[in-house]
Amino acid sequence: MLTVILFVLFLILLSFAIAMTVLYVKQKRHKPMKLCESRECLRSAANLALSMDPTADPCDDFYQYVCGNWAEDHPRPDAYRSYDWFRDKQTKVYTMVRDFLAKNITSHHKPVQQAKIMYDSCMDTDTIDKRGLKPVLQILDSLGLPLYPTFINATEDFDYSSYSFDWVDTVIKIKTKMGMDVLIGFDIFTDPKNSSVYKLVMGSPETTNPFPSIRHDKKRHNYQKNINQSPRIPKHYQDETIPFNNDDLFESKAKSEDKAAQAYKLLYAEVIKLFVIDSGAAKDTSLTEIELDQHIFLAANEYFDFNNDLYDLESDNETDTNKEELYLNIPEYTVDELQAHTDEIVESNNNTASPIWKRYLEGVFNISKIELDFENDKILVSASDLRYMSLMASYVARSPPVVIELYIWIKVVEVMASHTTIELRTLFHRSHDEIRHRGYTSTPPRSLQCASAVNDMLGLAVAYAIADPHFYNVTKPKIQDMLWEMKKALAQLVSKARWMDDDTKIATYQKIVNMKTLIGFPDWLLEEGRLESYYEGVEIDPEKHLENMINIIQVKVKKVLNKFRENNNFTWATDPTEVNAYHTFQENTITPLITVH
Repeated sequence: MLTVILFVLFLILLSFAIAMTVLYVKQKRHKPMKLCESRECLRSAANLALSMDPTADPCDDFYQYVCGNWAEDHPRPDAYRSYDWFRDKQTKVYTMVRDFLAKNITSHHKPVQQAKIMYDSCMDTDTIDKRGLKPVLQILDSLGLPLYPTFINATEDFDYSSYSFDWVDTVIKIKTKMGMDVLIGFDIFTDPKNSSVYKLVMGSPETTNPFPSIRHDKKRHNYQKNINQSPRIPKHYQDETIPFNNDDLFESKAKSEDKAAQAYKLLYAEVIKLFVIDSGAAKDTSLTEIELDQHIFLAANEYFDFNNDLYDLESDNETDTNKEELYLNIPEYTVDELQAHTDEIVESNNNTASPIWKRYLEGVFNISKIELDFENDKILVSASDLRYMSLMASYVARSPPVVIELYIWIKVVEVMASHTTIELRTLFHRSHDEIRHRGYTSTPPRSLQCASAVNDMLGLAVAYAIADPHFYNVTKPKIQDMLWEMKKALAQLVSKARWMDDDTKIATYQKIVNMKTLIGFPDWLLEEGRLESYYEGVEIDPEKHLENMINIIQVKVKKVLNKFRENNNFTWATDPTEVNAYHTFQENTITPLITVH
């Protein structure tokens, strides 16, 4: 019996020893998971946990399970039509920018001080109101536009038949002085077949509002534009799509469109009248107030119809063809070939052709150090954009000069309105909110508007001011390592792909190797004197908010034109303070979601 007991105990001890040995080996092979307990990790974990809806079954609705509580914890402010994670983080960045600009920063570099002065001038609404419409009137005069549209005929002795208006000269001035496309779209983009050089690109208007958006709308970045398609300008009264087989809904839609159209016509009429009154024409005219109002409403109707006709020309340019394939096969034209094509269309519609494209390009580049060679400097124009250019030229050729002037005048005034007097700002905000937001206000606090404006116009100066050395020395190298691992993993996936032939794989490997990553902010930003050099020519006046933005735009326009002969340096598609991430197809670059704070 004793022998049996001892044998059993021996077996138990042997089993225990074997189990301990196995556990020891497993522990050696599999180290315990290292948990990140830094402030950033704990904050991210808490945010993710709070966003989850554990009551949902992930097998039934995985999105609800992961993000179900996010909307409840992040209610949409009235200032936005939509609200998401990007918008939430961007608002926090703007708040941080605002708090920095509100401080005394006299010890910083000149561009940072200019950002502070620009913020203060934006916040000084008393001075803006005191100056009234004077800044806008001065800008209109510099563009060759009248104080109020000639169409009004306030003096009753105007001869429309003898009136002439050089619209090409005016849109050139608008492009060079305000960076704004009216009737003609023009920019300089990376060559889709050779990303180291730039190409001239023309088509329908792209930069229709060069100023910062007052509602923090996400901007369409110019060098990300897919130039095989004409951009659509949203119709003022466009709403959600409705089923056409429902007569009641269709009738409701039509009524809504009609109401919105009338609201916009009223807006344009009120804007015109403000300028008529401010110019003193209302006192000098022999028209009664009712007759003057009739002229003004007629002008608003005329503009609305002209604007919609041009919108229809642009919206006809849409295509569902493969974008990347078209992007790599965009035709190139000499300026004479463009002119010959548009002349043919204009004359086929029984209109008189006139030189446009060469004159336009010469006028725009006249402010730069570049002299174009029209034999060799060809222009990228997609088929849809060529169609727009031809139809636009034909439409303008048969339009009365006084109507063309009216259209351009309102376009220019409209983009400046939000940056002028409280009366004009309120007028536009009220009309837009009534139509787009069903009556409730959507205007963010003035401080966030101004912080956003400074960030849009002097983004690198703001980024320099709030850049964290820890990010540059510690975080950025980690991100570079992460992106390198991602590129390596992508290469491994390509190597295993059976549907790719060897030549395609080699080309893909080369693309992965050459892919550039733009993280946080440029390396040169912290070098002594580089920030001042970047913003050379920018002048900021503490009492001239609108002129400050126009001065910055003019410096940027000249810079873009001067880089035409230079090699592409693959610059940022966004400012470092923008919360977003991009892959720029034509430049083979990645700008990851990083902010400098």
